[in-house]
Amino acid sequence: MDILAVGQWLKDSSLLISLCCIGIGLAILIYFLMANSRLNRYRQLLKGSQGKDLEKVLLNYAETTQIIYQKINKFEEKFLANQVLEEKHLQKIGLVRFKAFQNSGGDQSFALALLDGSGDGVVISSIFGRDEARVYCKPVQQGISNYPISDEEKEAIEKALGNFKK
Repeated sequence: MDILAVGQWLKDSSLLISLCCIGIGLAILIYFLMANSRLNRYRQLLKGSQGKDLEKVLLNYAETTQIIYQKINKFEEKFLANQVLEEKHLQKIGLVRFKAFQNSGGDQSFALALLDGSGDGVVISSIFGRDEARVYCKPVQQGISNYPISDEEKEAIEKALGNFKK
């Protein structure tokens, strides 16, 4: 193609080229306005509530959340430690009153079981007679005593453990 032909083509197509340039310019202007609108919304979003920078607000929330998680973990550790300690407190009690001797009046004798959550503790019994009273204390581990126990002491342990059936 020679220069004259190109020149003639430019002359003949000048209207078309001008329209294309105007169209491209309008498209660029529209895209610029859309980008500017989104940028303004982004700036408002980053500005956050009460004029605070959203990045600072989010970092503050993240820091606060981390502190809350640490406190929750500490509370959970304390809770689990308290559960272990709770098992060691006396919490199961069984009392049986009975008449040890036929010639004594009333149910003055008793067997008292004091046990923790795992069934460890003591059974205390008092035998009341007309002229004397005797007190016995026997250790209990997991609801069982290594010492010989009376029926009343056994009943008191069963009551404390919740296994008593009348």
